[in-house]
Amino acid sequence: MTISYTIKHYDSIDSTNLEARRLIGQNCGHGTVVTAESQTDGKGRLGRAWNSARGAGLWFSVVLEPRIPVHQVSLYSFAAAVSVAEGIQLSTGLSSQVKWPNDVLLKGRKVCGILLELVAERNQPVRVIIGIGINANQQMEDFPEDVQHKAVSLAMETGKSVDRQQVLDAVLDRLAFYSAELEQNGFAAIRETWTALSCVSGKAVQIVQQGKPVLYGTALGLDDDGALLVQIEHGTERITAGDVSLRAADGGYAV
Repeated sequence: MTISYTIKHYDSIDSTNLEARRLIGQNCGHGTVVTAESQTDGKGRLGRAWNSARGAGLWFSVVLEPRIPVHQVSLYSFAAAVSVAEGIQLSTGLSSQVKWPNDVLLKGRKVCGILLELVAERNQPVRVIIGIGINANQQMEDFPEDVQHKAVSLAMETGKSVDRQQVLDAVLDRLAFYSAELEQNGFAAIRETWTALSCVSGKAVQIVQQGKPVLYGTALGLDDDGALLVQIEHGTERITAGDVSLRAADGGYAV
């Protein structure tokens, strides 16, 4: 299914994902995009707060009606990640990398986070909400002190303000392409593109999983379901959830 986007823009909102969920309750269409100048209750993975400086970043959520089995819907996060990476390159010239499961990095620092939500309401088609936050025009002082060492914006890397509309248009264009690719041809091509952009494949990693011991190994790549395969001392571990850190030059691990 092709995507004809309908943009709903807000000056300030609690969360673009929350508004997208409300619009789904009103039976909004495939391709609805919620954008906001600022969020008062933006969230990242695992319920973490997401800093949403007014007018500085791109905060948006895309509603899709997936045409793949429900158990594969998480694969849209990989389609979104490569769409963001390619959209950034097309609109700014910057080369970025993807980090499992759903981050986009510039020179090892986070420029984008992606949050996927599945919505299954009675008597309505299943929808997926793809929430995307891109640090566009922030400067270092705009970030909370506790993330300044690992966050970056497009403007900080280009040395000038970027056109947020151009970035948004480029990302949405690539998302339409990769969503169609996923639905028509499966995950293989997206996995290949994701692997080429990955900063973790073949690298020493640390995996932190809730309620489990910290795992150390070498990231091998993705399986058919998007799980991260990690070579450990006694075999291969399949990771379906967790935080991945890369081993730094000093031997420690840095996000």
